[in-house]
This record gives sequence, C-alpha cells and structure tokens, in this order.
Amino acid sequence: MKKSVIAGVGALGLLMAAGIYEVSAAASDPLTLAEYWKIKAGSSQKTLLKYANTCQQETEAEPAENYPVTWTCYGVDGISSAVFFYSEGELFSKTQTGLQ
Repeated sequence: MKKSVIAGVGALGLLMAAGIYEVSAAASDPLTLAEYWKIKAGSSQKTLLKYANTCQQETEAEPAENYPVTWTCYGVDGISSAVFFYSEGELFSKTQTGLQ
C-alpha cells in the first residue's frame, strides 16, 4: 500500500513540475523559426512584439530622427537569436542564427 501512495505522489509531482515548466516557457515566450518567417518586410515593430517578448531594443532613436531601430529576439535556448532592423517604423531587414 505504501508503494502505491509513494508512486502516486511521485507521478503527481512530475505532472506539477511539467505544468510549471509550461507556464514558465509561455511566460518567457521565445521566438521560434516559424514565427521568424511570419514577420515580413514592411511589418511594424508591434507585429514583432506580438510573436515574442524576449526581444530587446538595441538602438534607441528620437522619433523625429528617423534613424533605424534594431531589435534582437532570443530563441528557446537563450542563445539562438534573430535581429530585426526597422526604419520609420517598418521592417526593412532581418537575420537569424540557430532558431528552431
């Protein structure tokens, strides 16, 4: 009887750990390769941020200056990344390394 209770508690613990991992992964929302391909030239920065919240703005310009803005977004492993280049609020170039 004790072994079945221990096994049940162990299985419950594994399910809870898996659930916590899924919530954690959803909260960090890394960029995937499929999402990378959905972000097209001419799209806005708002479109980019719809797909991932692991993005960091690398350059910051005053709105009146119209200088290019660069965003770097990270993949699930934290090492793979994509870089997006915006000018006047529209994507004009992008590149990625290692996204899955």
